[in-house]
Amino acid sequence: MALFRFLKYWNGLSSWKKILISLILGAITGLFLGPRADLFKPIGNLFINAIHMMVTPVVFTAIVCAVLSVTDVKKMRNVTIQAAFIYILSMAVAATIGISIASLIAPGSHFHPVFAQMHTVVKAPSFSQLFENLIPRSPIGAFAHEYILQIVVFAFFLGVSIKLAKDQAKPVVDFFHGFSAVVFKLAGIVVSFAPYGVFALIAWTFGNFGLHAILPLAKFVGTVYLGCFAQIIFVYTLTLLFVSRLNPLTFFKGIASAMSFAFTTSSSAATLPVSMKCAEENLGVPKSITRFLLPLGSSFNLNGLSIYLSTAVIFAANMYGIHLTMAQYITVITTVMLTAMGAASVPGSALIIMGAVMSAVGIPLGALALVAGVDRLNDMAQTATNVTGDLFSATFVADNQKLLDRSKWDESTPVIDEVASEIASE
Repeated sequence: MALFRFLKYWNGLSSWKKILISLILGAITGLFLGPRADLFKPIGNLFINAIHMMVTPVVFTAIVCAVLSVTDVKKMRNVTIQAAFIYILSMAVAATIGISIASLIAPGSHFHPVFAQMHTVVKAPSFSQLFENLIPRSPIGAFAHEYILQIVVFAFFLGVSIKLAKDQAKPVVDFFHGFSAVVFKLAGIVVSFAPYGVFALIAWTFGNFGLHAILPLAKFVGTVYLGCFAQIIFVYTLTLLFVSRLNPLTFFKGIASAMSFAFTTSSSAATLPVSMKCAEENLGVPKSITRFLLPLGSSFNLNGLSIYLSTAVIFAANMYGIHLTMAQYITVITTVMLTAMGAASVPGSALIIMGAVMSAVGIPLGALALVAGVDRLNDMAQTATNVTGDLFSATFVADNQKLLDRSKWDESTPVIDEVASEIASE
């Protein structure tokens, strides 16, 4: 009877609450079991495999259907230009926040480990190589290797070609609309298993790392988390409050499922179905915006990664006793923006891109092995920030283009106007 009541209570919980509970229970279980938590690894791997299974079809069909849904080309062009401006600006701000907070906290100071056994990383690709990778030599190869940026480009041009074919392409249009519905049903099935996959992944992570392994680098990890928190509060929240006059509480309540899913899976692309559902059902962002900007943002709007990279540079500089000049800080911000935007086209690119940024200001790459040791923990925070930034950008653009369904926000709008007026008057 008690089990029946628990199952009834569990089934009645919203998705984000289930994921949060699973995350906490997984961490406790992992710390308690230690290395024995490896028994959960196969379950976690199954969940990760399921996520990878749905990523490419979701991104591909979302972009194609978004292009097919365009009726006002001029408005979509305005949406794209405005989104690109927001992406560039927010990434620059994120990198600046990462540098500022890291400079204040100074992670890596008085921390000088032995680098004798630390491995080197693959040479970072040049900007020209990243640019060349925009167009896939083979669409099948892009799908097979999950080169998200290449899939986005291919899907965009395919969608445009279908639109140009007009009536002759009607069977193809019907196919993609139907296939999109099937793909998102598949994504829903995978997401329904998220609490159990999250529990297994977190239990394995904490069981293998443990607090004793995390504490020596806790200052670095904490700095990344603080930077991500600052980006969410001082950029997203204040912009929604003062510029769009929208209630940030409504926003964060509406995207709680996407944030928790991104935090636990560390995959922006895998979170797309959840993000789209949150944006369309909870925030009132139209499908024409979500299904174009959210996949695009997962490749180009990497605010969390910008914070992570800039913090890692300061960490490594402090560890080696290197004092960076203002010109070098500007170089870091510029390099982070240019290289991070191409990260989605390079598999396993986080540390490679980090190596490119460090090399740009003359910092040795030995610290990368240490950063890699806690990459999973940092990846959770920066992915959640990336996804939050994508949803913020989609909401902001939709509101600016008069496409946002403000009825989803109406109950809180008078309150937020009062709060904004009081703060402005002070």
